[in-house]
Amino acid sequence: MNHPITKHVYFAREHENTPNKKYVFSGEIAIGLNNEVLLSSPLGSCVAVVAFEEEKRIGGMAHVMLPGSAPDTQIRNKKLYAFNAINFLIKSLKQKGARLKNIKACIVGGANVLKKENDFISKELTDSIINILGEKQIPITASAVGGFERRVAIFNLYTKEVFYTEGDADKTFLHKFD
Repeated sequence: MNHPITKHVYFAREHENTPNKKYVFSGEIAIGLNNEVLLSSPLGSCVAVVAFEEEKRIGGMAHVMLPGSAPDTQIRNKKLYAFNAINFLIKSLKQKGARLKNIKACIVGGANVLKKENDFISKELTDSIINILGEKQIPITASAVGGFERRVAIFNLYTKEVFYTEGDADKTFLHKFD
């Protein structure tokens, strides 16, 4: 899918010449192999779930927008919801040979970018993701959530490193999967 946002400097500033990159937009899931870089589109209240399975060196990213599970009446893009997105991410990893017991995760995003006092969607979404991963016994090894600035999640599968940017700042190291 070709999105105009990939041209934004703050989004892909240092990865514009990376040959094996995949962008992950709201409600999307991407699975990568050991020579790819996964980049989320900017995360406001949304949260990127980055998952990795060491044995098979398979990773993925889900860009989650809403807490809980999609209503039965939801016809389009159920992967906007935490439960559905995480289930699809895990299913996609398993289809590539990953084993659930070996999957670990990092989460990035969940900011109150509008700085509204009574805006709890980012906290509800983050809590929903933490609970769902906990129920599936997937450990969260690192997180960069909350605050008031947008973030971008960056997962380099070759180095097994997760970075994020916050606002217009340069990338910050978050975690290296072992």
